Amino acid sequence: MGAFRARGLTFEGWCKENGLTPMNGRNATFGQSRGDVGRANLERIIEAAGREFIRDAYARRLAEHAAQFAKGAA
Repeated sequence: MGAFRARGLTFEGWCKENGLTPMNGRNATFGQSRGDVGRANLERIIEAAGREFIRDAYARRLAEHAAQFAKGAA
């Protein structure tokens, strides 16, 4: 959702302009819609947000979680 804000858009606005309800869009991004339609919606959202942006943000998030886990395990 931050990817859309960084481009001056809102997630809800993008969903409405692209024929999705914001709820269906969120369900796709949170993995709650795993069927063919949900996966297709997720692909559309990722493409619109910027595949590289999403990949980099996800990698940062994983690294942060790994660092937190390592602190707790020490």
